[in-house]
Amino acid sequence: MITKSERSGVTRRQVLAWSGGTALALVLGGRVSAADPASLEDFLALSARLVGKKKGALSTQFGESYFSALLSRGLGETLRGLRDGDAEPGLETSMISNWYTGVAETKGGDEVVTYTEALMWEALDFTKPMGWCGGETGYWTDAPEGEA
Repeated sequence: MITKSERSGVTRRQVLAWSGGTALALVLGGRVSAADPASLEDFLALSARLVGKKKGALSTQFGESYFSALLSRGLGETLRGLRDGDAEPGLETSMISNWYTGVAETKGGDEVVTYTEALMWEALDFTKPMGWCGGETGYWTDAPEGEA
C-alpha cells in the first residue's frame, strides 16, 4: 500500500526542514543586510590612513562635509566595504581628492568645503593659497631663512 506522502514525493519532515531553513535564512539575512553602517569616525580614521595623517589629525568639520557628500552619492555601502577591508580604489581616490583639493563631490556637483585648509597647501609648502598675504609689501624679495 502506497501512503499519501509517498505519492506526493514530499514528506512532512522535508516540509518542516525547508520551512525552518527558510525562516533561519530570513533571520540571518536580515542581520547581514542590517550590518552597521560606516560612521563619521570610521570615515575620519580611513581618511587619516589614506592621506598619511595620524588618527584625529583631520578636521571633523570638513570630514562631516566630505562624509555627507559621500553618503549623498549613495556610497555608504562602499565605504562600509572599505572599512571592512575591501579594496575600493575609486572611493579611496575620491576621499584623498576631497581632502587635498578641499572640494566635496556631491550628488548635485562639486562643492567647496575649504580652500585655505585643503591639504594641497601642506604638499605645496613652497607657496600659499592665492589671496593670502605672506607678509609686508615686498616680503618675497628676501630669501627664506636658512637660504641665501
